Amino acid sequence: MRSFDSHEELAEVFNRARMIPPCVVVFEDLDSIVTKENRSFFLNELDGFRSNTGVVVLATTNHPEQLDTAILERPSRFDRKYYFQLPAETERRAYIEKWNQGLQPDMRMSKAVAARLVDKTKDFSFAYLKELVVASMMQWISSSEPRSMDEILLAQAEALRGQMNTKNEKASSQSA
Repeated sequence: MRSFDSHEELAEVFNRARMIPPCVVVFEDLDSIVTKENRSFFLNELDGFRSNTGVVVLATTNHPEQLDTAILERPSRFDRKYYFQLPAETERRAYIEKWNQGLQPDMRMSKAVAARLVDKTKDFSFAYLKELVVASMMQWISSSEPRSMDEILLAQAEALRGQMNTKNEKASSQSA
């Protein structure tokens, strides 16, 4: 994910999409892509004088409050908005169990730790849950000393929680 450094890069995305309709353009983390410097240009590409027939633009954001109302609320720009809640306990449990079943037997976590992780991952998104498992697998594989996956997963859950708290504290201080 990156912001566009120049209008030309952003224009190139739309130009290519217009050349191959039907086309879906996906902007992930739109709040990070559209800046003060390229906002007007983005809006013109989205619904300016050029036709976007056959081009569907989808965008995601974890921070809709950071998007300009000209993007978020004007009709014909992003007509439909879907809000996804963080996974509930049953969804986290199913996700953790699914990942656990896919692991090699000696990498699998115990049932007790799986249950603890469901509680420890409250407010984790699916991306954080995936990071928990993938980072833990990488630690387990690269460890020079044998460690249990249970121990690694619990430590990784704490580390990710710390990252989330730091990120939330920074966001709160910037909006204050």
